[in-house]
Amino acid sequence: MLLVEPLLENYPQLPAAIEAGVKRVALADNLAVGGTTISKGVMGEAVHYAHEHQVTLDVIIAPRGGHSPYDDVELKMMEADLLEAQQLGVDGAIFGALTLQHQLDQEALRPLIAAAGGMTMTFSTAFDQIRPQDRGAAVDWLANQGFDHILSTGLANEDRMEDWTMTKRLADSVGITLIPAGVAANEAQKIATQLGTKILYGKKVLAL
Repeated sequence: MLLVEPLLENYPQLPAAIEAGVKRVALADNLAVGGTTISKGVMGEAVHYAHEHQVTLDVIIAPRGGHSPYDDVELKMMEADLLEAQQLGVDGAIFGALTLQHQLDQEALRPLIAAAGGMTMTFSTAFDQIRPQDRGAAVDWLANQGFDHILSTGLANEDRMEDWTMTKRLADSVGITLIPAGVAANEAQKIATQLGTKILYGKKVLAL
């Protein structure tokens, strides 16, 4: 069964998506700037509603729109939001952090990973900014830290399928699931078949 997960903006879209039959959703605020963390109140109500309908809920953890790196204050915000999400029963967290050199910001990520204990972890599409020659080492590190998924929209202005195929090969080798993101409804089945994957994101997920 092909799962096309929607990325929803805040709570109002959630009931309609669940009524339409989705079994997994991702929730964020301010999608116009790439997605930011929803409020504690929204998170609590969304978890309650989703779980009441046997739906898995992931949330984007990002203090602002735009690219990382994040400063110390922003990282403290992200850590606090992850702890809140964990306590409220959120199923999964989507987050990422890179250095100015487009490498994994391991120092920033370690406390975030600790705060996400008990939730599935998905590395955001910040992964797309990592140079192809550096992705093998990045995937190895993410696997060792317990990440479950990597989101990727594919390299801009390049052959997305070729980029996804390379990343999927790396991810598969360490037991991480690549989730193609930003997939249009009319191309979902074709992409899923070509990549041999069963899960896609139907809207663009930035959360850089």
